[in-house]
Amino acid sequence: MSNIGTAAGRFIHTNFLARQHIRSTTASARKISLWIVCMGLLLMLCFFMFLWVRLYILEIGYQISSAHAVHEQMLQENRQLKIERASLRDPSRIEEIAKKDLGMVIPDNNQMVVLQW
Repeated sequence: MSNIGTAAGRFIHTNFLARQHIRSTTASARKISLWIVCMGLLLMLCFFMFLWVRLYILEIGYQISSAHAVHEQMLQENRQLKIERASLRDPSRIEEIAKKDLGMVIPDNNQMVVLQW
């Protein structure tokens, strides 16, 4: 009788294992795991691309700010140079330099020659 009990136990055990679909659940579990990993990688890729774009925008903002500061500085320097040019081109200043430094004098009427064209 012990042979019959063990044979029946083996048959039930073997029959139970025969009905299980171990391979298909493992394959679907692998598909799900692969899908989850791919989605995770895609999500990480999207996050790093978003981060890269944000850093690029930040860098461009700093460059624009720097360019604006340089522009303002150049405008101020241009204003100062225009004022300096106007003061250097002043006829009274030029006349004073000609008289004092170069020893020039205003010519008399008999020293002037008028040319006819």
